[in-house]
Amino acid sequence: MNLNLATAAFFSALVEFSLCLGMLVLWTREKVRYLVYWSWGFLVFGAGSLLISMRDKVPDFLSILVANSLLTSSSVLFYTGICLFFGLRRSWLPWMVVILGLEVTFLAYYAYVIYNTSARVYVYSAAQALIVLTTLGTLFVAGRERKKSLNPEVVVVTVLFLVVHCARMLGSPFFPAPQDFLASGNFQTLMAFGVMSVHIAYAQAFGNMHAAALNAELNVALADAKVKDRQKVEVLGYIGHDLRAPLTTIRGYSDLLLAGASEAQRKLLQTIQRSVKYQLGLIDELLGYAKSELQPLTVQVAATDLLPLLDDISEYAVALCSQQNNRFRYHVSEQLPRRINTDGKRLQQVLLNLLSNAAKFTHDGTVTLSVTAKPEGSACALYFAVSDTGIGIDLDQNVDIFGAFQQIQATNGSTGLGLFISQRIVSAMGGSLSVASVPGQGTTLSFALSAPIAAGSDSGWFTVPPRKTNPRTPSPELIVPRQTMPDDQALEELASLALHGRFTDIERWIECHADEAAHRPFIAQLRDLLERFDFPAIHSLTSRH
Repeated sequence: MNLNLATAAFFSALVEFSLCLGMLVLWTREKVRYLVYWSWGFLVFGAGSLLISMRDKVPDFLSILVANSLLTSSSVLFYTGICLFFGLRRSWLPWMVVILGLEVTFLAYYAYVIYNTSARVYVYSAAQALIVLTTLGTLFVAGRERKKSLNPEVVVVTVLFLVVHCARMLGSPFFPAPQDFLASGNFQTLMAFGVMSVHIAYAQAFGNMHAAALNAELNVALADAKVKDRQKVEVLGYIGHDLRAPLTTIRGYSDLLLAGASEAQRKLLQTIQRSVKYQLGLIDELLGYAKSELQPLTVQVAATDLLPLLDDISEYAVALCSQQNNRFRYHVSEQLPRRINTDGKRLQQVLLNLLSNAAKFTHDGTVTLSVTAKPEGSACALYFAVSDTGIGIDLDQNVDIFGAFQQIQATNGSTGLGLFISQRIVSAMGGSLSVASVPGQGTTLSFALSAPIAAGSDSGWFTVPPRKTNPRTPSPELIVPRQTMPDDQALEELASLALHGRFTDIERWIECHADEAAHRPFIAQLRDLLERFDFPAIHSLTSRH
């Protein structure tokens, strides 16, 4: 192979086009402007090198003027990309355009007026040296004044590029140097390969700069995420702290009311107190999460009285179901272990979440809690199922109903977190939630757990006594004489409140109409129904006139 300047230029073109392609691939991923300028820099240098390699086949205008202009333009594009990368003003760009114009003028003079190859080499190398020198100055400005993290590789490569062009100028006859080597074609071929090597180093340095920029952005994003996470923890702490005050007030007033309450009122107040205690436990847990920076849910196993826990949950369920005029049913095995080792608070949290969802998406229907227990050696196999006759779920849609913030149907007060939290808790307890549903007919959510039977004198299995009548069983129709009832407008308001289960608003309604002596029998019956959360009976009472 005849290794001459044309051959070196051809290989250089292939390399430059490859570097251009690499920069474009990076640009397609990140879409940053400086990568475009660097890729164009390699592209135009490759185009200029290709024209030089074809100097015997194309006019001098293309192989001399256009080719050398493209080679010099590549350095201008590199400079522009560096300025964009560091966010600097391109103050040297007008002077570079002037240098480029002077280069074209002198090249044309030494090509068409006085044909002098050595002079053209000198003009081209001088123009490149000036542009590279300004680029080097820009890099130092970026490192000093802007206090940017500067990749030392790009500085070293730029210095090498400057040295190459200065050495190339020494090969012209305008400087006293050994002409037998410097002015020979071998020297120019060597310089062409040198420029190609420098451009490969430039591409590597640019790639490292881009990677450093991405790492810096990633570090900023991580720092920002940590700050936001910290802010979320603080907000959770503030909310948890402020929620305790009103709940503590409610508990205090319920203690005062409990002292002079009737037997029926005492039962309702005790239900309120249990609810307050449960909510305060959740708030304490929220504060615990905030202190530990929201660590995952944990399960704390302790000896738990199973039947009282299930009875408490059924009491909560009665109030939940009454809001949508639903009937609550509670089925439990005839035989149950007295005490088991499990996290009672977590189990209660799961069942209340499932019951709340069932009551929320069911209207004028039935919500059922079923608990089955079977011996399993020294442990107990428990099966829990919450069924409803509500809207159901179309499971063919492949929706992850256990995912965070998944809402099958938009509902006021629904965040889509209930099933997500329940699944996490059940998984932590060694089980898994299952779902069976038919659209329009209802849904059943179930899970199985294995819990050791607690040791002690009061452990073992016992026969569950017959369950009491469900307080949500509809009351018999109540007929009140028309003359003892408020006017039609007031009754319509009461009917609307009962239809939506507005307990507090009904209490306010009673206070507004309790002063009328003629209304007292009606108000007394209304209070009795309200104490039993029997909203359907209240609605029926308003229509008997």
